[in-house]
Amino acid sequence: MARRSCKYCGKPLPANVTARCEYCPGGTCRKLAYKKRKAKGESAGRPKPAKPRRKRPEPEPSATLTGREFDRMMDGSMEDELRHVRDRLRAYVDDPDTPASAMPNIVAKYLTVCERLHDMAGGDPLLDALNESEDVSEVEDAGASIV
Repeated sequence: MARRSCKYCGKPLPANVTARCEYCPGGTCRKLAYKKRKAKGESAGRPKPAKPRRKRPEPEPSATLTGREFDRMMDGSMEDELRHVRDRLRAYVDDPDTPASAMPNIVAKYLTVCERLHDMAGGDPLLDALNESEDVSEVEDAGASIV
């Protein structure tokens, strides 16, 4: 790679100057070059105008809102915190550097947080239906044993 040099005096520029640097870092060469250009009547070398920034296109909101999206949008802060704690605990469980002696405590807390999140979400309707059917089967069995 060719070494860059000062436009005014021709000395090599240090390696730690920026890519846009054209003159020696002290500023004297830059000032002398400006005076020389001004005396000749050349332009003062104003910086080029910045390009206008293009705005990023915003994604269009989906026309239909699913129940899951609505629930996520309406989540309370407690549920967000529990999700964050759950994710952190999961990372500790998956990390091979986590000491084996700490694993039972971490897993117990992870399961507790998961249960609290599950309870906040209203439980699982399939499991609720299963529990109701068990109650009905106990009543049916009781009637059959009376005979």
